[in-house]
Amino acid sequence: MSVIEPVVKLEKNGQIAVITLNRPEKLNAFNVEMRDQLYEIILMIKDDPTVYAVVICGAGKGFCAGADLTEFGTRPTVIEKRRIRLQRDLWEEIRRLPKPIAAVLHGFAVGSGLEMSMLCDFRFAAPDTILSLPEAKLGMLPAAGGTQSLPRLMPQGLSLEFAFNGNRITAVEGYKKKLISKIINSEVLLETAIHYMKKVVAKNAKSSAMIKSLVADSMDVSLQQGILREKILVERSWLMK
Repeated sequence: MSVIEPVVKLEKNGQIAVITLNRPEKLNAFNVEMRDQLYEIILMIKDDPTVYAVVICGAGKGFCAGADLTEFGTRPTVIEKRRIRLQRDLWEEIRRLPKPIAAVLHGFAVGSGLEMSMLCDFRFAAPDTILSLPEAKLGMLPAAGGTQSLPRLMPQGLSLEFAFNGNRITAVEGYKKKLISKIINSEVLLETAIHYMKKVVAKNAKSSAMIKSLVADSMDVSLQQGILREKILVERSWLMK
């Protein structure tokens, strides 16, 4: 009897959680099942004290080809999608995950696949990885926070050009535009990313989590509020010693 594999797999490498998008026959296109499984895994990781950092990668030929358009316009309806999004805001859970998180890109990161990676703290990519936000060409809008994440990584003019045109660029070009954190040869891509994340949390996982939280929230508050929150967390960390 054949075993049906999950469309999102979770493994551990030491104290690093490795999440694999696992629909290789569909180029890891994002569907409802994948969204639900990834949402549950992110919540589980958030509450797991043995996990210090996270790496997200894709099985097969690429990271993620974006939304599965075979489901678009069928299930659920637009109203139902909005209701589910409010109940299960996967993108916000990834953005605010209180642990460092990296996306490992190869082959292609398109549409919501690229948007998901932009919600992560780091984006490591093989040199020839294709990056694109094609929604405008399809008469659509990026639906996973792309319009907000992009200008926080790239200059506004470059962000508009990239989103308006829906053009494809390589990861090397993305690195020059500040979209990609580091270019790594594909042969050692995942291994190097995991090693990097281990170094990030090696000295003190709690400090890494606090820094992640402060930086992630800095865009949502004034400088004065952010500095006050930093002061509170610093004092709290001293009390915990």
